[in-house]
Amino acid sequence: MQNPYILVVEDERLVAENVASILMQAGYPKVWLADTPQAALDYVQKYPVNLVICDIQLHGQHVGTSIVQKIKAMRPVAIIYLTAYSDQQTLDMALATEPVAYLLKPFTDRQLLVAVKMGLRLQMGAPGVDTFPRPSAREIEIIQCLAEGMSSNAIAVKLNISENTVNTHRRNLLKKYDLERTSEMVAIAIKQKWIKL
Repeated sequence: MQNPYILVVEDERLVAENVASILMQAGYPKVWLADTPQAALDYVQKYPVNLVICDIQLHGQHVGTSIVQKIKAMRPVAIIYLTAYSDQQTLDMALATEPVAYLLKPFTDRQLLVAVKMGLRLQMGAPGVDTFPRPSAREIEIIQCLAEGMSSNAIAVKLNISENTVNTHRRNLLKKYDLERTSEMVAIAIKQKWIKL
């Protein structure tokens, strides 16, 4: 996806500007900052937003999830929550909106960029956009095993193939989908319903 539109909904100016700086340095020039629900909704109405990075608490109120619900009612977008809150109630509210990532502050540049990359890839894989060619039957078996937390050795034993063959499949999968981590591959496979948990 070339130059996706990214909306950062964050009331802490320094955090918002830091996120924007990280994204722009990584090659994402179309980043917009909003510090109120209305500013966020106005931007989504005007521009084809692909990804929203949203704080859960704005100006002392837990309104992030309600903003996200309104945005998703307007257009399909990938959601990343960026928050200092990790209590179960907040997490449950966030998960109900189907985010692609939930990052706790303080976060690293790497964590943010991996989440953004996954979010944009998954958003591109929305219905009607065939971005992800389906893996082979053997590859899906291996991804399913990885999702279940199995090691390469355990997968080799289960599938009656060599550990070297398993590792070759894993490398090829990451290369095929331009990914860096197995966890990203598993996330995509679940989203695309290639595997079940």
